[in-house]
Amino acid sequence: MRPLSLLLVTVAIGGAFAACETSRAAPAPPSYTGQVESLLEARCLRCHAGFAPAGGWAADSYLGAIGCTATGEPATLPRENAPPPLLAALARSDHAGVVTDAERALLAAWLAAEAPRSGGGVHPAAFADPRSPESHGRFLRSKGYAPMLDPSDADACGTCHAGVATRPAGIALAAPGAPSCTSCHTTPEGALGCGTCHGQGTRAHPPRDRCFFPSDPIDRAHAAHAEPSASRAEGLACSTCHPTPTSGAPAGVHANGWVDVWFDFAVAGREARFDPSRKSCTGTCHARGGARPAPAWSEPAMTCDDCHASPPADHPRGACTSCHHEANADGTALTTPRLHANGKVDLGDGSGRCGACHGDGDDPWPRTGAHQAHADPKSSRPVACETCHAVPSGAERHPEGKGQAGVRLAGLAGRGGRRPSYDPATKTCAGTYCHEGAGATRPAPRWTDTSPASCASCHGAPPPAPHAQSTACGGAICHQGRTDGLTITPAGRLRHVDGSIDRSLP
Repeated sequence: MRPLSLLLVTVAIGGAFAACETSRAAPAPPSYTGQVESLLEARCLRCHAGFAPAGGWAADSYLGAIGCTATGEPATLPRENAPPPLLAALARSDHAGVVTDAERALLAAWLAAEAPRSGGGVHPAAFADPRSPESHGRFLRSKGYAPMLDPSDADACGTCHAGVATRPAGIALAAPGAPSCTSCHTTPEGALGCGTCHGQGTRAHPPRDRCFFPSDPIDRAHAAHAEPSASRAEGLACSTCHPTPTSGAPAGVHANGWVDVWFDFAVAGREARFDPSRKSCTGTCHARGGARPAPAWSEPAMTCDDCHASPPADHPRGACTSCHHEANADGTALTTPRLHANGKVDLGDGSGRCGACHGDGDDPWPRTGAHQAHADPKSSRPVACETCHAVPSGAERHPEGKGQAGVRLAGLAGRGGRRPSYDPATKTCAGTYCHEGAGATRPAPRWTDTSPASCASCHGAPPPAPHAQSTACGGAICHQGRTDGLTITPAGRLRHVDGSIDRSLP
């Protein structure tokens, strides 16, 4: 047995060596939180913040700091034989004196450690970096997003973080130091926003931010379909080609690891099909006798002749404006493409544009009675002329003859098996789907009554029971975000009075 004094000496020497080893250990790399963040706020925010930051680089958030500059290069990643753009900018003469030598060394150490948000702890240091294989986005995808949606999951985000969709019972406050999900996911839907996974910010459709996902394939076709263009005044809804969730949360075929293409036949056509091996569409809007009836997703942009010949085979020769009021004279462009690719051929009356006789230039509807309210409504899509009139085709004249405004209600007016009628003596419509909703105060409007209509004119506000009897209805819950109380949102305007009731039960 050792003497106690020898044991104490041995312990003391061992402790000294341990302290020496501890002092020689490499210090932890600096992190964005608490160190780099305050430095950038103090030195860079004056120029690098807001909607148009200098050089395209924003220093007002972590994602902005690790994001791209105006050249498309990530600000914090080294380039071939060159330092990261952030350090290169600080070495330029126009940034002389912006940071001290110690601050420059701190930034260099942070960049050398791959710009972590935090110094680690519960999660890997790169958990918040969308570019990293260790990012929380990849982790959540591998688990089917259960930690976001299931409060009983072993890795439930809400156990520590605020701003998540669901939190475990009894968890009221975020863990100390745990950032809220909304500190990065700043759209109204938070982390469940469509742009979080396959868009960017408030934009729901791909491509994602190439700064964070540089390996993603170039994607121009989504924008060509989903955004306004030279051929469509309004973009197509995502539901035209994909099953779209009502709540935004990953469920069912949504976020199942596959890109599911399910066509809305009402828009794409009943023959529409998608070949996943070629990524090509057949029998859709594009198959109208042109050169590329089955375009593949990665092919170059379409032209007029790709979908239909300009002019089509056996088509009468002459100026396109003689029959089509949205085309220019030689058919090389569209002027007001509100009707283009709507599933039918829209023609004038054979003597020029429709507006030549009963409209105003490019606007084909007359300025009498309630035409304006139907053709350019404030709370719904425009009503097609053929809903109320027999529209001539080709060089035909109007079938009702001279001086008569023939009315024959069809299409949307008779939706749901209704038998709409028009009384020419009183100029009154009755039995229409559009106006005769449950609880309507003006179910049979008179054509000459041009006083503004309200929600209650066509259906109760709220409708009678079993509809909830509240005007603060919370449209995001029941009507998929298409209403805000008794106000139609811009998204709702595109679907309001379209023949179906859009609802999702809470």
